[in-house]
Order: sequence, then structure tokens, then C-alpha cells
Amino acid sequence: MKRTRRGKTGLLQATASFVLGAVTGAIVALLYAPTSGQVARRRLAMKARGLQRTAVRRLGRAQRALATKAEHVREAAAGWMTERFPVRNGRHPIRHRAIRHAAAR
Repeated sequence: MKRTRRGKTGLLQATASFVLGAVTGAIVALLYAPTSGQVARRRLAMKARGLQRTAVRRLGRAQRALATKAEHVREAAAGWMTERFPVRNGRHPIRHRAIRHAAAR
């Protein structure tokens, strides 16, 4: 397969085309904008505040849900520990097994 190299002129043309398209799009957007800049900025600010409030609410809900689930896991773990290792006379009756070494057999 034969490779073609663009070099600096191809990169320059691509960059110039991109910049020209961006400038043209910005001019067209300004000419056809239905509102003034001040009104548009106000609307954008209101929309951003609304999105921020929504994000804060959802984050709060997620934190509460995680805290609830963590509490359930904590309770389940405590129950499991109590079942497996009951406390009698202030001591846990954990049986220690004798360690058998391979050389002792």
C-alpha cells in the first residue's frame, strides 16, 4: 500500500478550513439570534442554576440511598457476626486449631 504524506500545507489547509467554518458559523448565529446578548446570557444563567439545583437534589438523594444501604449492610454484618461468634461471659468462644507443620507429619 502506498502512503501519501500531506505535510505542512495539508495541515495548514485543514486548520484554515476549520477556522473559516467556525467564524462563519459564529457570524450566522449572531445574525439569526432571536434575542439580545443580555437576554441570552440571563437565560443561560437561569438554565445553569436550574441544572445545578437538579444536580444537587439528585446527589442528595443518592447520598441518602447509599447511607441507607450502608446501614442495612452494617446491620446484616453485625447479625452475621453475632450468629457466628456469640459472646459468652464477655469472651468470644473462638476455637484455635493446632497448626500442623509439614515437617511434623
